[in-house]
Amino acid sequence: MNPITPEGRTRRAAAGALALTALTTGLSGLTSAGPASAASVTARVAATDAEHRRIATDAEHPQITTNPERQRIVAVPARGSGRLLRATDLPAEARPHGGPGQVIEYTSTGAKGGRVTVSGLLFAPAGPAPEDGWPVVSVAHATVGLADACARSRTTAGRFAHDPRIRAWLDAGVAVVASDYEGLGTPGPHPYLHARSAAYSLVDAVHAARQAGFGIGGTWVATGHSQGGHAALSAAVYAERYAPRLDFRGAAATAPPTEMTRLVSDRSTSPTQERALRTALYPLVIEGIRAYRAQRDFGGLLSDGGRALLPTAVEKCFPDVVRQVVGAGLTDDTVWKTRPEGSAALMRELRTRVDTPVVRLGEPVFIGQGGRDEVVQAEVTASYAARLAAAGSEVTYREYPAAGHTTVPEAADAESTAWLKERLGVR
Repeated sequence: MNPITPEGRTRRAAAGALALTALTTGLSGLTSAGPASAASVTARVAATDAEHRRIATDAEHPQITTNPERQRIVAVPARGSGRLLRATDLPAEARPHGGPGQVIEYTSTGAKGGRVTVSGLLFAPAGPAPEDGWPVVSVAHATVGLADACARSRTTAGRFAHDPRIRAWLDAGVAVVASDYEGLGTPGPHPYLHARSAAYSLVDAVHAARQAGFGIGGTWVATGHSQGGHAALSAAVYAERYAPRLDFRGAAATAPPTEMTRLVSDRSTSPTQERALRTALYPLVIEGIRAYRAQRDFGGLLSDGGRALLPTAVEKCFPDVVRQVVGAGLTDDTVWKTRPEGSAALMRELRTRVDTPVVRLGEPVFIGQGGRDEVVQAEVTASYAARLAAAGSEVTYREYPAAGHTTVPEAADAESTAWLKERLGVR
């Protein structure tokens, strides 16, 4: 039964209104370097106020409004979405916890609004399920690429449950579902970072898991890093409208690229490995848009070296794109021929389909960010969290000063896991 009551929603709205203050007074990082200071977070947010005002009043930006509490979020499932189509048992060595483990295929709502088939992984705890069913964590993966061969159910199914963090969830009596997302491992292209598609894939993975016969209940949370963090926060935006009969409790995200409109505008020439990771994202973003808007080909904005990345992005996996970026010496500046922020059409696509909406959420979110992240800058994430809180959402923001993009999941793990367990009511 959903524990949300009108009184509970009122309390959460009040908490959300106070959360902006909490962003600058309640930070408590876990790294030896200590938490980010209130002043540093406040300064970063204040430094981008002018940009926020411009975005908030942009007539072409329906996802961020001057009054987010009035913004209507509409999430309509395609007919027949959320159905388990196929389940293949994994061998015993892929299930070290001794419980069920499967590769699944299920239906969901795609980027174009129609029904699509999505694949993923499902693991349930060993032993009899509780009377109200196992609670669920929907785990969203970071960027792996665009090709079917990159799908996690194809590449990591045999070792997924060997991850200590996944095993800890199962041992705690929490089922785990891990969507591959639309177009990864199943027919059709992958609409990379399409907010609705990612959210729906996560939600419908829970629907499918409940049909597998393992006693899985309807109480769930979402969590993810990088692309997965974007997906988890997108699920927080759409879940309650898309699947009101499920009991969604919140989302935890680390280093989520919530505002690609700002990230693509960076002109860094830094040669660091993390910057190479972000440069390698741009061809995926362009091809991701083509997945649902075939007539929108923004490849012409790229330099010759940038355009040479596009076939690799489509046919191979993300590490291959990164290697090509490094080998060609491309940077955030040289990958473009024409600056992306100068393309009104590209900015409109990113704002309306990719950027995570700023609205008053029905359930709390946890956002963890590395202070040294060169893929998703801390100031972008901090300002998003602040505006989300100002919209009335309950936001827990934590910044880990010594962490970069690839190390922040470990830095945030203890705190984010404890937060998620509290939301689920498990130890």
